[in-house]
Amino acid sequence: VGILTLVFCSCSGQPASLPWDLPAVSSWEHQGGLVFIHMESSLYSLPCSPVEMEVADPTYRWVQDRAAPTVFSVTKEGHLLFQRFQAGDSGKYSCTISYMKHRVPVSHTFHYSIFGYHVLGGLDTVLLFHSKLCEDEWTKRFLWGLQDKLRQLETEQHCKLQLTATFCFPSLNNPSDEFIMQVQLEVSLFGPHWDEYCNSQDTEMVTDCYRKTVQHNL
Repeated sequence: VGILTLVFCSCSGQPASLPWDLPAVSSWEHQGGLVFIHMESSLYSLPCSPVEMEVADPTYRWVQDRAAPTVFSVTKEGHLLFQRFQAGDSGKYSCTISYMKHRVPVSHTFHYSIFGYHVLGGLDTVLLFHSKLCEDEWTKRFLWGLQDKLRQLETEQHCKLQLTATFCFPSLNNPSDEFIMQVQLEVSLFGPHWDEYCNSQDTEMVTDCYRKTVQHNL
């Protein structure tokens, strides 16, 4: 009967590590890629990992490459939530998922570059109103009432109406008794909640949403 004996020694006087010993910590870095989010999107959910990772009891930590600290909205699944995405939200983001594997702490960090984009397609509109007055106080009251009506129209049509300029001047037909109130508007086809029925993770569905929104609002 043969007996095989393995003897591990260390000349430095320190205990030798066994060949099957695991490292104290296992950390990995990954490039998550580029992410494009439409400006004013109602809600966008970005997962921590681009591929599903089935691990036990993970924790998630999102950070952004900014000097000022930022408070993030993160789901229990580790998804970063953007509501009403703005241009200032663009930047570099990183998410670290941490968990234990064979009693060893493991972490994977995914780096993303997030950019906001907007499809051009706004319209400039001019509205003309006939008036008997051209005073500042009367004009202010008129514009307040007009803006209330425009907000209702935005809700009904899912568009966005921005008042850009107003002018009041005498009419050509009756310059002494009649005035023209000119109101300039910038009309965007993508108003509040235009994408609430879109799946923001599916590019083809978002593109289809664009087409339907433009067709409906035009």
